[in-house]
Order: sequence, then structure tokens, then C-alpha cells
Amino acid sequence: MTSTKFAMLKLSIVCAMGLGTSAIVPAAAAADGYRAEATLATPVQSATEKDVDGVTWRCEHDKCFGKAEKRASLDSYMKECRKVSAGLGKLTRFYSRGREMHGSDLKNCNNAAS
Repeated sequence: MTSTKFAMLKLSIVCAMGLGTSAIVPAAAAADGYRAEATLATPVQSATEKDVDGVTWRCEHDKCFGKAEKRASLDSYMKECRKVSAGLGKLTRFYSRGREMHGSDLKNCNNAAS
């Protein structure tokens, strides 16, 4: 086997190993369940808890935290935001799956929820 073919074989093996382990990571993340954060435009008067599509949201003042053990997400990122906005009220911040929604996306989220 030439050194070029051997190098290609090693690269193929390394790539295959990388694909195999990357398939495990989402399963591990899903095992932790769904976690998200939101900030309300209008604060709640007292601590409240509300279910939004199977996710328990606990809000105090203007800060809300969503948690569900057996879910990885509510839907697409925008649909998640829309469901939370429809369930809790207008949002000034939405954070889920390592992403924070900003600007026009957040405005669209709130408008679609109305």
C-alpha cells in the first residue's frame, strides 16, 4: 500500500470514528431534557408555574425558566419561542439549546404568538 493510500485510509477511519461519536452526543443531550430561559416584557406579580406544551415554566418577576426531563425541544427554534410567548406573554429575551433570539426574530416570535 502506498503512503498516499495509507494516509487516505487513516483519514477515512478518523472521519468514521468522528461520525460515530457525534451521533452519541445528541442522544446524551436529549437525556438531560429540555432547558430554556425567557424574560417577560410584563413581570408576574408572584411566582407562577405554567405548562407550555409539556414543559414546566417557572416565572418570578420577569425571569422564567423552562424544564422538561423527557423532551429535547418543543419544536423548531422559532416555534419554541412562539409557544412560550403565547403561553407566558410577550418576551424580551428567549434562550434555548445554546441559542439566544435577538432583534427582528424575537419581534416575529412575539407577533406570531399573538
